[in-house]
Amino acid sequence: MNMVKRLRRKFILIATIGVVIIVAGALGLINIITYTRMESQVMSVLTYICHNDGHLPKKESTSNRSWFDEPSWTDDTPEFSYQVRFFSVLVDSDGYAKNINIKNIASFTETEAIEYARTTIQAAIKDNTMQGFFKKERATYAYMIVPHDDGSYLIAVLDCTRDMAAVHSFLRNSLWFGLVCIILYVMILVALCNLAIQPFVHNMENQKRFITNAGHELKTPIAIISANTEALEMISGKSEWTGNILKQVQRLSKLINDLIILSKMSEEKQEICWEEVNVSSIAGNIAESFQTMIADQKKQLVCHIEPNISVRSDEKRLYTLINIFVDNAVKYCDDNGVIAITVTTAKKHKGAVVAIANTYVEGAHMDFSHFFERFYRGDESHNSKKSGYGIGLSMAEELAQLLKGKIQVDYKKDTIIFTIRIS
Repeated sequence: MNMVKRLRRKFILIATIGVVIIVAGALGLINIITYTRMESQVMSVLTYICHNDGHLPKKESTSNRSWFDEPSWTDDTPEFSYQVRFFSVLVDSDGYAKNINIKNIASFTETEAIEYARTTIQAAIKDNTMQGFFKKERATYAYMIVPHDDGSYLIAVLDCTRDMAAVHSFLRNSLWFGLVCIILYVMILVALCNLAIQPFVHNMENQKRFITNAGHELKTPIAIISANTEALEMISGKSEWTGNILKQVQRLSKLINDLIILSKMSEEKQEICWEEVNVSSIAGNIAESFQTMIADQKKQLVCHIEPNISVRSDEKRLYTLINIFVDNAVKYCDDNGVIAITVTTAKKHKGAVVAIANTYVEGAHMDFSHFFERFYRGDESHNSKKSGYGIGLSMAEELAQLLKGKIQVDYKKDTIIFTIRIS
């Protein structure tokens, strides 16, 4: 059933969006924490170097640390001070470099260290950023600048290429992990979603069965009422009362028939007889059948039907589909208004486009998104000035889906236009 398929797709889509948001949020938070921790640890090493005048003396590990404490990089191993690659430069107030320490790095010569120190300090003073990261070729470095009271600056530059690479690697792996989890989740969801919507499907089946059974049961008393009323007319003659009874019986019979057709429509998909159908001929016959009614209501019918437009469809159901929209146009067209039926060839000569339009001033303030809901009517009071129960357009939508067509509704210049595209 189309409704069940739409529900299934919507359920999978909403559930997938939910899990994507959760996975993306969780992985994003973990990666932010990982990067922040790496940055904090790198800056703690630079702080330690700067506090020791640009050197990294060996530091004894503290043993009284709590189990919940985050270990410092400088406490990890006795070999730590030999593994850290850095250089430091002291630049005086005149811009001259002093106390240059490049013993712990091989990628910078003394000249390069001085040049990087000067340019980085100048940029930091200008931007008021005393710490950060920069790239040199494929390597990543972190720097920290400490101003002294005499106007000089101490800059320490630390090689953190491995640390940054570890963060990037964790980011890539977490993204792949999240993607795999989402794909597995969707696969499991697709396999099991029928269990989740089974109660709804069961309820729909019961509802359709009830409508069909109740409709057949109601036909008998309605037929008896109609027969008795006609007998009264034969005995006592026609009157206003018997005429109203027969009129309401006809309306009720039409409602019951429409409900039964609507409840069975999705089950008839396998019974569709696909054949070449002349859409122009069908639209012309429907227009001709409504001509007298339109003239009696003092309305105008305008037809623009291109000849011999054919599509592969079911003739009976296509006739019913177009007939519903024409009937709806006649019913809701303004007094002395115009009803237009247009049939043209679709783009690239693939299929047909049928447009049924009618003048409808009140439509300017209506929500067209509800037009195809069952029992919805623009006149919310549901008075009897316009016959119908609001299920015609719902039937039309079901028919269009069965025939693999599309329906579009537009409102332009006090005119409502329903467009049927049939491929």
